[in-house]
Amino acid sequence: MSKRISSKPTQLTARGSSYSETLLRLVLKKKSFLGGVALIAILAVPGIFASALTPYSPLSREVVAADFAIPEWAAPPDVPRNIVKSFNVFSILDKKVSGDVVIAASTNEVTKIEIRGEGKASVLLMSNDYVYYPYRPARQAQIDIIFNATYPPGVGEAWYNVEVILLNEDLLARGDKYVVKSTLASGREYVLEVPKGIYSLYDLVTTKVAALYPYHRGPVTCRTLVTLPNLVRNIQQKYITEISDPWVKDAISQEFSMVNALRDLILEKDTKIRVLINITYYCNPNDFLMQCSKGALEVRLDQVKLWIKGEAFGVLGTNAAGNDVWTQYLYGSRSAIAVGITVATLANLISLVVGLIAGYRADTSLDHAITFLVDVMNFIPTIPLIIVVGLTFGRNLWTIYTVIVLLSWQGGARIIRQWTMTLRASTFVEAARALGASEWRIMMKHLAPQLLPFLVYRIVTRAPAAVYLEASIQLLGFGDPEAPTWGRMINEAYYRGALLHNAWWWILPPMLGLILFGIGFVMIGMALDEIANPRLKR
Repeated sequence: MSKRISSKPTQLTARGSSYSETLLRLVLKKKSFLGGVALIAILAVPGIFASALTPYSPLSREVVAADFAIPEWAAPPDVPRNIVKSFNVFSILDKKVSGDVVIAASTNEVTKIEIRGEGKASVLLMSNDYVYYPYRPARQAQIDIIFNATYPPGVGEAWYNVEVILLNEDLLARGDKYVVKSTLASGREYVLEVPKGIYSLYDLVTTKVAALYPYHRGPVTCRTLVTLPNLVRNIQQKYITEISDPWVKDAISQEFSMVNALRDLILEKDTKIRVLINITYYCNPNDFLMQCSKGALEVRLDQVKLWIKGEAFGVLGTNAAGNDVWTQYLYGSRSAIAVGITVATLANLISLVVGLIAGYRADTSLDHAITFLVDVMNFIPTIPLIIVVGLTFGRNLWTIYTVIVLLSWQGGARIIRQWTMTLRASTFVEAARALGASEWRIMMKHLAPQLLPFLVYRIVTRAPAAVYLEASIQLLGFGDPEAPTWGRMINEAYYRGALLHNAWWWILPPMLGLILFGIGFVMIGMALDEIANPRLKR
C-alpha cells in the first residue's frame, strides 16, 4: 500500500535576531550585569518614590525630633519618642481677689477669662488634659504658646501679666529638690534648693527687654515659641530673681543657667505633665505710676502646644539640627542616579560629536584645532576650576555639574576620533558618500551607531566618577549647601559632630550609598567589557 505524499511543500520560516536582541541576550546571561542592575535598582527605586516614602522635604530642613536622635529600630524601649500634645481647655484651679474685682470664665472649645473692676486679682488655671510620660527624661522640648489679651470697649486699660508654667504634678507632690551650689568670691559656698516639677516657661513682664513695672499694660496678641533647655529663661525663675544679694544672684545665675530644666526639673518616667496659666490683674485709680480706673481685661487662651522631642525617630534618625536623615538619604539617591547618569550622558554626547568631526576630518585644520583644544583642556584641573566658578557664580549644584560636563569629554573624544578614522575607510561609508550623503549624515547615521557600545560603556563607567567628584567638592566645603546629595550629607556629618556623637546612622548611609553606586556600575561595565572582549571571560 503506497503512502500519499503531499505535494504542498512545508515552509520553514526563521527570523534573524537583530543586533539589539542579540546584545540583550548576551547581557542578560551575565551575572555581574544582573547584580549591578539590582544594586542600582535598590538605590534608585527608593529615590524615585521618595515623596511617597517620606512626608518631609530636604530643602525645608524641618525639625522632626531631637538632635542626633537614633533610629527607632535601634533604640531601647525607654529612649524618648516624640510626644505632641495641644492644651486648649483650662479650668480654674485657684483665684484670689481684693477690691471690687469680678472674674468670669468660659471654657468651651477655648478658655476665656474676663476680669473687671478696681483692685487686684490672681487666677490660676490648669489644663484639663495631661501628658503621660513613659520614657527616661528627654533633653529637648518645644512649646508653642498662643493667647490674646484685649480690653473690652468703653473701659479703662488695666495692668496685668500672663504666665505659662509647665507642671509635673507627681514630681511636685513628692517634694524633690534640685540642689544648685556655687562658691562665692569670699570662699563661702551658697546652696539653692530648687523645687522639681514646676518651671515658668513664659510671662509678659520678664520677656521684655527692660521691665520697669511688675505688670504689663496694653493689648497683646502673643504667639511665641519656647525651647527647652533655655539658658535665659532659667535665670528668670522667681527663685533666682528674688535673691537680694547681687553677688550671690550672679554666682547662682551662672550655675543655674547651665541646667537642663526639662531633663532635671520636669520629666521623670511614668509621671503626668500639665500646663498652668497664671493671670494677675491690677487696677488702682490712686496709683500715680500705674494709674487705672474702671478697668477690665479679657484673656483668650487659644493653645499651648507641647512637643517633647524624641531621641529615637524614624528609619535613620536625625542629624545635628534634628532633620530627618532618611529624607536626605532618599533624595540623595535620586540626585546620584539622575544627575550622575545625565552628566555622564551629556559629556559622552559631546565626546561623540567632537570625536566624529575630528576623526572624519583627520589631518585638516579643523582636526588640528580640536586636538589642540583637547590637549589644553586636559591640563585644566577640575576641582580648582569648580571652586573658582563656585566662588564667582555661586555654589550651585548645576554650576558644579556644568563644569564637570565641560571637563569630562576629552578622553572619550580622543578614542572616538581614532575609531572614526578607521571606520571612514569602510565600504559602507564609501557607498554612502557615492550616493551623495552629506558628511553630517554619514557621521550621525552610519558612523555613530557603530560607536554606540563604546558610548554605553563610557556612560556606565563615567556616572560614578561624576557623583564622586561632586561628593569630593562637598567634602571640601565648596559644594551646594542646599542640594540634597550624599556628598552634602557626608560634609555636614563630618563637620557637625557625627563622629563625636557616634551618629553612625548619619554618616554611614551616604557612604554606603556611594560605594554601592560605584560597585553597581562597575559590575555592569565588567559585563559589557566581557561581551566586547571575550578573552576576559572567565
